[in-house]
Amino acid sequence: MKLIAKGWLAAGAASVMLASAAALPARAEVSTVNLAQQFGLLYVPLHVVLEHNLVEKHAKAIGLEPPEIKLFKISGGANINKALLAKTIDFGAHGIGPALKLWGKTKGGFKIASGMADMPLKLLTNDPNIKTVEDYLNAKDHKIATPAAKVSVQAVTLQMYAEKRWGDAEKLDHLVVSMKHPIALAAMLSGGQTVKSHFATLPYSFQELQSGKVHKVIDSYEILGGQATVLVMSCSQAFKDANPKTYEAVINAYNEAFTWVNANPLKAAELYIKYTKTKLDPDLVKAMLTDKNEIAFDPTPKHTMQYAKFLAKIGDIPLPNSWKDFYYANNHNMSGS
Repeated sequence: MKLIAKGWLAAGAASVMLASAAALPARAEVSTVNLAQQFGLLYVPLHVVLEHNLVEKHAKAIGLEPPEIKLFKISGGANINKALLAKTIDFGAHGIGPALKLWGKTKGGFKIASGMADMPLKLLTNDPNIKTVEDYLNAKDHKIATPAAKVSVQAVTLQMYAEKRWGDAEKLDHLVVSMKHPIALAAMLSGGQTVKSHFATLPYSFQELQSGKVHKVIDSYEILGGQATVLVMSCSQAFKDANPKTYEAVINAYNEAFTWVNANPLKAAELYIKYTKTKLDPDLVKAMLTDKNEIAFDPTPKHTMQYAKFLAKIGDIPLPNSWKDFYYANNHNMSGS
C-alpha cells in the first residue's frame, strides 16, 4: 500500500510540475535568429519584420520564447550563399539564380523558404552607342556592373539572353563585373569610368533613369516574358529540421509583412527611409512602392523554372522536376511556375 501511495504522490507531483511548465512559454529552439539583406527597395518586408517585432510575435504565438533577431547587411548573392554555408546567417535573401545554385551545390541541403518580391531588373547604360544588347558585342572600354558576376540573378538573366540569342551563355561574361549597387550608381552618374552599364534594382534603377544621364537597354521581364520572381529567401534543411517552430515563426512573420506592405505602401516607404537613411525624396520612394509595375511583394513563385532549366542546361544544377523541388513544402499550395 505504501508503494502505491508513493506512486500516486509521485504522479501527482509530476502532474503539477507539467501543468506549471505548460503555463510558461517554451524556450526558443535557438536563442538567436540571424537574418540578412542586401541593398535596395526589395528588402522593405524585412524592415517591417524588424519594426513590428513580427518574428518575436509569431514565436510567442506558437509557444516559443521569442528569439533575439540579428541583422547582417551583405552585398551580392554569392556572399549571401557563403554566409549561409558558413552558418553565419540562418535566413538569407538573394536572387533566384543564387538560390538555385545553392540548392544544386548542396543537393537540396538549402531550399527557398519564401519568395520575396517581383521586380523588373533593368539593364541601364550611360553609353550612347549602346541601344540594344547586341551592341555590347562592339563595346570598347565598357563593363556591366552586377552584384556578383556569374552568380547574381542579374548575371544569370544576362546569360539567359545570350544563350537564347547566340547559343552561348557566356558571350557577354567578359564585360560583367561584381559591384555593389550604391557604388555602381555613383559610377553611372559620374561618367568617365569603365563601368558604363548597370543591371540595377530599385531604387538605383529609378535614380539613374531620373537623372537623364542613363537609358534602358532591356529588362528582365522582357527577357523572361512577363512578371517574375527576382528575390527569394533561403534556409538550410538542417536549420529547419532542428528548429521547426522557429522556421514557422519566421515564415508567418514575413507573410504578415507582405500583407502589411501591400496594404500600407506609404507607411512602408517611411520605414524604408528610416532603415536605410536614404537621401531619396520621400515622394519618389512612395511612388515606387505604389507602382506594381515597378515592384510587387508576393511569395508566389513566377518563372522560377525558366531559371532552373537554364542553369541545368549549362550544367550548373541538376534539372528539377518542378519548382516544388527547390521550395520548401510551406509554399507548395501556391500556383507557382
